[in-house]
Amino acid sequence: MVWITDGPSWIQGGTAMVVRRIAMLLDEWDILDRPSREVSVGRTLDTGAPLTGEDEFDEPDFEARDEYGLPVIDPSSHMARAFSHDPAERIFRRPYNYDMPPGPDTRGTSNAGQMFICFQKNPLKQFDPIQKRLDESDRLNEWISHIGSAVFAIPRGTRDGEYWGQELLEG
Repeated sequence: MVWITDGPSWIQGGTAMVVRRIAMLLDEWDILDRPSREVSVGRTLDTGAPLTGEDEFDEPDFEARDEYGLPVIDPSSHMARAFSHDPAERIFRRPYNYDMPPGPDTRGTSNAGQMFICFQKNPLKQFDPIQKRLDESDRLNEWISHIGSAVFAIPRGTRDGEYWGQELLEG
């Protein structure tokens, strides 16, 4: 899912990294009650488990219904929109929260959010389809704002006698 196997020889065995800075409008988010926040993300806030599970890494059950016949995990929740049923779209992701400086700024507004980093073979076939789904109807969009994004080509590791990126730099 992350190692590039085609294209120029200098990138084969490497990966593509996408980095995004996402601001979270915490002052507005904090107005919501806990159940509304959980519906928006599709997970419980205390454990990170899908609303249909008990542990953060449990498989979500998108077919589960509540006593009224409504989906337990809202189809427009962040998790439902980000989830891919197509294994070809899977990415390796790592989110890192930030709060700069800790607490509100001089205007009393928070400056918090997330640095989202993911790795994949091909951002056009993996990252872009996920982003398009999120853009269409992610409930979380009301409380987040994308500040900036970048895509990086990461060459493979080194072999004996090589330096990193040698084939690209000397090729």
